[in-house]
Amino acid sequence: MKRFAGMAVLVTAVTLLFGSCKKDETGSFSLDKQAIYLPQGETVAVTFTASNIGVYGVTSTPEGWDEPLIDASTHTIMVTAPSTIEDDTETIGTITFSAKVNGGSNITASLFVGIVDTEDLSGSPANSYLINKKQTHYLIDGKSKGDGSSVPTASVDVIWQSQSGLIQYLDFEDGKVSFYVGADDTTTDIKEGNALIGAYDANGLLVWSWHLWVTDYDPAAESGTVTFNGYTMMTRNLGALAQSNETTDDILSSFGLFYQWGRKDPFIGPSTYQASSGSSAAMYNGSGSRVYLTTEASSAETGTVDYAVQHPLTYITGVSGSENDWLWGTRSNGLWSATAKTVNDPCPAGWTVAPAAAFEGLAIQGTPAAGDSEKYAWTLGKEGSESLFFGAGRRRYDNSMIQNLYIPLTDLELALRQTRADEAQPWEGLYWTTETQNADAAAFHFWFEKKTSTGGIQFAEPYARANGMSVRCVRERQ
Repeated sequence: MKRFAGMAVLVTAVTLLFGSCKKDETGSFSLDKQAIYLPQGETVAVTFTASNIGVYGVTSTPEGWDEPLIDASTHTIMVTAPSTIEDDTETIGTITFSAKVNGGSNITASLFVGIVDTEDLSGSPANSYLINKKQTHYLIDGKSKGDGSSVPTASVDVIWQSQSGLIQYLDFEDGKVSFYVGADDTTTDIKEGNALIGAYDANGLLVWSWHLWVTDYDPAAESGTVTFNGYTMMTRNLGALAQSNETTDDILSSFGLFYQWGRKDPFIGPSTYQASSGSSAAMYNGSGSRVYLTTEASSAETGTVDYAVQHPLTYITGVSGSENDWLWGTRSNGLWSATAKTVNDPCPAGWTVAPAAAFEGLAIQGTPAAGDSEKYAWTLGKEGSESLFFGAGRRRYDNSMIQNLYIPLTDLELALRQTRADEAQPWEGLYWTTETQNADAAAFHFWFEKKTSTGGIQFAEPYARANGMSVRCVRERQ
């Protein structure tokens, strides 16, 4: 279906039937914007389209706002924000308009208005944007890929989001993607989650997408980064909404997202912290309807970068013919790099996927006890620096299912069962690095060998590239 930028808030047609001797009477009324953001006292003009409307009106405004002025002759509405903010003034809210069709019926349309800050991130193109300010109007570059190369964007839409209503009032205008992020319904904190925004060309074809990582995390804040082996590393997994193993909810929120090696778009994590069923967490489109991950085996048709870009909800499984890479044919070792940000790098601007060298020499801090094996995280460190790393497991290269179970080749009974964490133990952490080893890519890997033992750590172990694993970002080196 073709998508258009600047979709109106509401387009309604009313048909009135007056019997066989009367022809149908229809009318329409729609606003040309979903939302406007303006400073105190500022006036903004909003245009509208209408057909066969006799009377216009305003049915509701936020507390403290004057009634907008409607000019029917020019199809313009003048909205003015309050010049002063009193205790009862609403800084965000909705204005509801009405239009009466010639014939008697009413049509309504709504406009979100906010006296809020605008955060313009369009000057730093990336494939992922860290969104960490609540009740803020955000702008990102809607015409550029992660390396700054051009995208023929004509419209945008939500491909998936981890909770309905996370990204609000999405629009595309003057080359920028515009959206609003509010506060959580039950707290005063930012409404957190992850989303993928798609860019569509004039023919409705998906041509690119951007990950929005919505969380209160700020790498520039105290304890926002840690330095290992000369690399400045984020203290959260890419896409994580927490960094704690105090509760099962904390653990699940700390896992972050999964990435196939070399692909820029993330895959959502498990529905439970134990990942016992191997199932995914829920995803929703911009209308609030559920969307689902699909799986396709790598082939000459599906195992291409272009196919991956156009199908970010498709997990491309590895097969023997692709050497268990999602990419078919010749391996491409330059899709990710720690020396220069690539067009497929999944990290925010100024950050890249960590190289194996960043993890070298990390060791467990303290002695794990039996209870630690159920917390799905270890504190790892080196030379006085430490960070909590999570055993989120992986999406399997051969079927896309989430598996949080370490299966040593020496344990034949366990290997034959191939369960997906039926007992949730022993668990493992797997983090992609930028390194490649022949047909495989290298991963930072740690695990509990048994519930009460220390397990093991390997900083550069080969894994099939079709696996979906966690990512830690390091600051880009100039």
